Amino acid sequence: MMVDFVVNVLSRTGNFKDESSCLMFNDIGTQSTEMKWYITQACQLGLMGYHPDGVTVKSSFDPNDMVPRAQFGTVLSRYLRWTKYAVSNNQVYYTKHLQALKDAWIMNNIANPNMKELRWRVMLMLERIYDLGN
Repeated sequence: MMVDFVVNVLSRTGNFKDESSCLMFNDIGTQSTEMKWYITQACQLGLMGYHPDGVTVKSSFDPNDMVPRAQFGTVLSRYLRWTKYAVSNNQVYYTKHLQALKDAWIMNNIANPNMKELRWRVMLMLERIYDLGN
C-alpha cells in the first residue's frame, strides 16, 4: 500500500539503497514474486526494512506481522522526512516520528503506539498527506 501511494499517487521514485542490500531479508523466501518486488521497493524507497536509525537494513522483514501504529507512523514519517527523526538503538524508535505526524495533523491519536492499524485509518492518513501537498 505504501509503495503504491508513494510511487503512483505522489509520483515519487528513487533508489536510495542498492537493490542487493534490500534482498538480504532472511524471511521472504516463501513470498510471491510480486510481494518480493514490493518488499524490495519499500526498502529501496527507504520506507521499510530498517533499524531505528533509518539507515541500516534489517536482516528480517516480517512480511506477515500485524502493523501497529508505531511501526506505520515510523514508515510514514520516514517517507516524509527520511532520517530526520531517526534515533539510536537505546531510544524508543517511534516517539519523534509519531509526534511529528501529530504536529502536522496527519495522525491524531498517538497515545497507544501498540494499537493495530486498520486500512481505513491508513487511507485517511494517506489522504491527509495528499491534501497537504495539493
